[in-house]
Amino acid sequence: MVIATKVNSERVYHNYAGQLPPVTLEPEPVEPPSMQEGVPKLITDTTLRDGAQDSRFAIFPPDVRLQYYDLLHQLDNGSGAIYAVEAFIYQKRDVWTIEKLLERGYAWPRVTTWTRATPKDIKLLVDVSQGKVKETGMLASASDHHIFDKLGYASKEEAIEKYLQPIRTALEQNIVPRVHLEDCTRADIYGWVIPFMQRVLEESKGIAKFRICDTIGWGSPDPYAALPWGVPRLFTVLRQETGAELEFHGHNDFGLATANSIAAWRYGAKKVNVAFAGLGERTGNTSLEQMVAALVRHYGDPGFDLKALEAMRQLVDAEVTALPDRAPIIGEVFTTTAGIHQAGVGRQGDAPGGLIYLPFAASLFGRKEVELSRIGSLSGAEGIISVLNREYERAGKTERVGGASRVVKQIYDRIQDEYDGQFDAQHDHWVNARRSFFTSEDILALAREFGAL
Repeated sequence: MVIATKVNSERVYHNYAGQLPPVTLEPEPVEPPSMQEGVPKLITDTTLRDGAQDSRFAIFPPDVRLQYYDLLHQLDNGSGAIYAVEAFIYQKRDVWTIEKLLERGYAWPRVTTWTRATPKDIKLLVDVSQGKVKETGMLASASDHHIFDKLGYASKEEAIEKYLQPIRTALEQNIVPRVHLEDCTRADIYGWVIPFMQRVLEESKGIAKFRICDTIGWGSPDPYAALPWGVPRLFTVLRQETGAELEFHGHNDFGLATANSIAAWRYGAKKVNVAFAGLGERTGNTSLEQMVAALVRHYGDPGFDLKALEAMRQLVDAEVTALPDRAPIIGEVFTTTAGIHQAGVGRQGDAPGGLIYLPFAASLFGRKEVELSRIGSLSGAEGIISVLNREYERAGKTERVGGASRVVKQIYDRIQDEYDGQFDAQHDHWVNARRSFFTSEDILALAREFGAL
């Protein structure tokens, strides 16, 4: 039996005057629940909602949203592991998008929406979707920073009553309320979050769901970390005190969105909320592609079509915003420049142990074979050999070069000479040193210069 918790009338602030917030540790860690065999871990997607609020672009075009949804459906591949996608309902383009998303008729991901904490928004949702959207997120700012300083409520009790109004309206319309506890990692957990959740569950007869939002990325995946920012402890407490279905929404301000999302899964969250390539406010949301990989690694592959991620990358990069080359999973992560890495890559094709310096095959995520070696100041002979032999093969030549090749040594020495530059003895420093990579064409030109072609 859940014992109702009283609301704390006092304000609880975490004001560090703009300095880095400390992570307070408890003397004992929280223990995770069992791996819950048979209980699937799910992903929900907010690319078209929170991801679209990314400050690097002005708009996520409506037609591109539809293409993205099609690819998300392809990625899910009928598994249901990507449970839902959420969208706005406020502009003409939003209404058109919702109509087109629903017309797809996909079982997965389900189409859900996001609304503000007003009954008016729920009624608008019913009109826009013609009753076809059966679940919606609704904002319920949780921290005292938001309840008092942003929204200007007179008390925490007033906030509860305001938030309950749209929840009741949603229930009247047979819409499942998914309550988004904004800024929960700065909230008064026992003094407001738990009493509010218990009240919502009571009025909804247990139907309501809750999204726990690490809105400014303060969360920590450390099981010793104290409330409210310790994600393992937060999910442990909320699960024990309410029994509600929990979802995690992370932000990446401290680079911990993925780690916190994995921790949330492990400590009782059923779902994690993501955006492709980590799109979103400030440093962005938890990345879809990273959590897809995490789900496969931790809980097994539910049947994803991982090759859809490459098509997503191409779509977003071309139509929405340029994506970083170094992004995990979807970036140019199959290149190497250090000599020792190039040597490993060159030998792994026939290695009985498999890949040596790559975490997974490029083809797994729909990536095409790419240039594996870039020749820079730290590149060794193996990189040069790789480039030369690849060019020989392209030219239809049968000969190959090896580590003992005189030409490889000559090219290596010339490369290092160019990166050294010239020594200015008068001023005791190096000048005119090269700063760019050597391209395949550069390596071939040197090979010709030394009589290899």
